[in-house]
Amino acid sequence: MASPRRTAQLLRTVTVLALTGAAVGLPAARGEADPASPTTCADSRRQFVANGLAAERISEQLNDARVARVKVQKAYAAADKRARAVNAEYGELAGDFRKIVSGELKSAPAGQFAVLFTSGSPKDFADQMALMDYVAGRKGQKIDKLGTVRAAAAKAQGAAQTQLAARKKVERDISAKAADLRKRGSTLSGLLSRLCAADDPAASVDRASRSTARVEVGPASGGAQKAVQTALAQIGDPYVWGAGGPDSFDCSGLTSYAWASAGVSLPHSSRAQSGVGTPVSRSQVRAGDLVFFYSPISHVGIAINNAQMVHASTYGVPVKIEDIDHAPFAGATRVG
Repeated sequence: MASPRRTAQLLRTVTVLALTGAAVGLPAARGEADPASPTTCADSRRQFVANGLAAERISEQLNDARVARVKVQKAYAAADKRARAVNAEYGELAGDFRKIVSGELKSAPAGQFAVLFTSGSPKDFADQMALMDYVAGRKGQKIDKLGTVRAAAAKAQGAAQTQLAARKKVERDISAKAADLRKRGSTLSGLLSRLCAADDPAASVDRASRSTARVEVGPASGGAQKAVQTALAQIGDPYVWGAGGPDSFDCSGLTSYAWASAGVSLPHSSRAQSGVGTPVSRSQVRAGDLVFFYSPISHVGIAINNAQMVHASTYGVPVKIEDIDHAPFAGATRVG
């Protein structure tokens, strides 16, 4: 039976191989046959790790798509509200205009004579008719202008609706890919438990994480300290794609949950989180900073100090503490 140290080293080696493209056995794309089921513990672990990395990338793409869809939904709601308001104003002005144009005093000669007969003088009659012409003209100008605004509002409304439909389709497509990877991950998890019963990497990682739970938290602001302590309190919670707590997490779900406890709202997406706060270099990383990995960014953790972080790493492995330099570093941001 391999030791926990040997297991951790093997997992790290396999992860690096998977990231550099040397690993084989990546999950099949939709419509393609799955690779042959592993028959050894080593094959099972290799495919499990590779599938987990692929699944996390897709899961973070899905999180990002959801963030983008919410933005488009807000834009559509604003465009729809604007279009409705302009249409209502247009209808009201058009109704007033019709009353003026088709009113008795303007449209019927008898009406004009009535004005003439009730006017004190021909000048009064001319003044009243001129006033009606002026009012009708002003209303007409405003309706013409409002008509242009109305057309623009309708165009914006239609464009936002098209964008929203496109975002929803992207989300559905990514969801389908994620479902395939999750299904395969579940299968591989069962094989891993059976073929590696005496050397379960998830179990050894769990033990290692819990044994280092009393790690020293580096200096940071009160908010950052709160976020780190909240993240550390989740050690051992399961990794679940798309989860944001309180009992299970994916990577960006954990960081957003941790910082929410300090009163900071973060989008549930590693890529979106990379654009929040102030960028800091690797040497400047301190407790509470968000640290990002891979290119394009598809993973995030929260720094405990300049060397360690707590993160929801991948499917089948609980929230744990790990060295920041365990994977390709892509940047860091300070949010509080």
